[in-house]
Amino acid sequence: MTAPSTSVIAARGVRKSFGRTEVLRGIDLSVAPGEVMCLVGPSGSGKSTFLRCVNHLETIDAGRLSVRGQLVGYEERGGRLYELSEKAVARRRRGIGMVFQRFNLFPHMTALENVCEAPVQVKREPRERARERARALLARVGLGDKADAYPSQLSGGQQQRVAIARALAMEPELMLFDEPTSALDPELVGEVLDVMRALADDGMTMVVVTHEMGFAREVGDSLVFMDDGVVVESGAPEAVLGDPRHARTRAFLSKVL
Repeated sequence: MTAPSTSVIAARGVRKSFGRTEVLRGIDLSVAPGEVMCLVGPSGSGKSTFLRCVNHLETIDAGRLSVRGQLVGYEERGGRLYELSEKAVARRRRGIGMVFQRFNLFPHMTALENVCEAPVQVKREPRERARERARALLARVGLGDKADAYPSQLSGGQQQRVAIARALAMEPELMLFDEPTSALDPELVGEVLDVMRALADDGMTMVVVTHEMGFAREVGDSLVFMDDGVVVESGAPEAVLGDPRHARTRAFLSKVL
């Protein structure tokens, strides 16, 4: 089963449980090329789990989830799904960049080395070419002067921007952001959001789990409110934030706006 060619992500009836707790209870979503979708909702609503399923960091229990027309982590034969090998999953994952709450940089590597490591090791890119591209990416996120700095010498906001550059080094078609500013001091949030705004302006397809409602309103093309493992409401950010239809959405927004 393939997704419509117009969708970068197509989720139909996606379910996921951890033990007896059903975290995703039938998610239906689609993301168009160049779209910035923001996922909002209370903690434990399933937002981050769904994002991890898109990258096959978590397996789904039911439904269909496709990226660029290919099932995520599976292939279908005779009407049944079979999980792909880790090697095959890794190949499909190359087109997806992911930025986590924590920066997960290699502490013993400089910013430049962190950015060029995956293209060299995974894509077998010549090291000198990878280093050249890494310098360009660090400049793109405003860290051209920090190439030789180690993570311990960088602020949280700078480390997260290195993490974004590292994800971009694999030349992804889709970027996933899992609350990328939640671990940052408030004064450092803006510098990361500015980089994400620039990516959106460049036409990058993005799904962003966020509590930054201003960013969702300004940059998002669509906003999805999730609660208790389901999509409660979705639409244009201005409409959902300005005139929510559902009581659960109104209750949540009354606490965060």
